[in-house]
Amino acid sequence: MNSIGAVADRTGLPVETIRFYETSGLLTPQRDRSGHRRYAEADISELEVIQALRQAGMSLKDIRDHLHPSADEPYARRSLAEALMSVLDERAASLARARALVNRWAGDRA
Repeated sequence: MNSIGAVADRTGLPVETIRFYETSGLLTPQRDRSGHRRYAEADISELEVIQALRQAGMSLKDIRDHLHPSADEPYARRSLAEALMSVLDERAASLARARALVNRWAGDRA
């Protein structure tokens, strides 16, 4: 089990961001007897996924909805991963289109 400081060092995220993800319902680390957060490897893995999805432009709400679906939408991890990959594929296509438009625009200005 890792402390929040160790997780911050390992992931490069500020402690405040990790705490914010917890209060936003994205993470639920265990607590020790003193009430300190203790992160398992599964928590760190999930945090790395959250970080990657944020960098891909996904909102915290969308991440929360995908990582923690409501009780009436139980997903297996594989199905969830496929849904997330679909979202990322859509974002990649949108970025490719934007890139092409910017390149065309820049060529029109030359």
